[in-house]
Amino acid sequence: MLTKTSNNTNNYKNVEAELLAKFNEKNLNLITISNHVKEKEVPFRVKCLATELIKEQSKINKVISKITSEKLIIVPNLNVEQSINRLERTKKDNFNSVYLETVSKILSNQIQDLTELSKTTNDIDFKILALQTIVKLNTSLDKVNQIKIAET
Repeated sequence: MLTKTSNNTNNYKNVEAELLAKFNEKNLNLITISNHVKEKEVPFRVKCLATELIKEQSKINKVISKITSEKLIIVPNLNVEQSINRLERTKKDNFNSVYLETVSKILSNQIQDLTELSKTTNDIDFKILALQTIVKLNTSLDKVNQIKIAET
C-alpha cells in the first residue's frame, strides 16, 4: 500500500498552479510595461489604455491571489525586465506600436492560458475565474486592437 501511494504522489501534477504561475508572469509583465508607458510621452488614448490595463490586471491579480491562498497554491513573483528593455530600445516613433503589439501578445497568451485552465481543471472556482477573466481580457484585447487600427 505504501508503494502505491508513493507512486501516485510522483505522478501528481498541479495543472492549476502551473497555469496560474504562467498567467501571473504575464500579468506582472503587463502591469510593469503599462506603468512604464504612463511615464512616457504617448498619445492620450494609449495612456488611458495603460491605466485601464493596470487597474484590470491588478484586480485580476487580487482575485487570483485570494483563490490561490484559499487553495494553498503558491504562485511565484517573477522578474519582468525583458519587456521593459525591449520598450526602452524602441525609437520614439515606433514606441506606441511596439507597446500595443506587446500588450496584444500578452493578452492573447493570458486568454490562451485561462482557456487551457478552464478545460483542464475540475475545480469550479478555477473554472469560474478563468471564464470571467477571459471575458475581461477579450474586452481589453478589443480595445488594444481598436487603438492599433486608429494609430495606423
